[in-house]
Amino acid sequence: MPRPSVLRLAVAAAIVAPALASCADAPEYPVLATAAVAQLPTDSFATRSIEVTLESRWDGPVVVTGGTVFTSYFERMDAVGVDAALPAGGEVTVRLPLGAPTCPAGEGPTSAQLVIDTGDGELLQSVMLRDRELKPLNARACELIGGLDDE
Repeated sequence: MPRPSVLRLAVAAAIVAPALASCADAPEYPVLATAAVAQLPTDSFATRSIEVTLESRWDGPVVVTGGTVFTSYFERMDAVGVDAALPAGGEVTVRLPLGAPTCPAGEGPTSAQLVIDTGDGELLQSVMLRDRELKPLNARACELIGGLDDE
């Protein structure tokens, strides 16, 4: 269980973040839905990437300009440029790369950190990913690497 100081910090951040987001004509936070589906494209093994469907929670159009994935199954890559227009209340699918497989894989949730251009400035937002396909992809990649090491 987290220490009480960590819990106090989390509660304080949850209270302060929305208040700060309302300052200086910033859009109401969060701009994106806080969870998204991550799916493997048909060429995922070759490209080592995932497709993430993002949903807008804001009443204006935005552009997703960058992103990266944080997961225990693959090493983190630097953020990549994305140019995906997201209409108010709409959805858009973006492709984000995965790093080298982590063998053996660790435990923990998967998330994407995205850069969003609101027209008035850029925001960073983390989105939790529903990623049930990453574990089998990691297992296949680790098997392949293990087979290469045996040669």
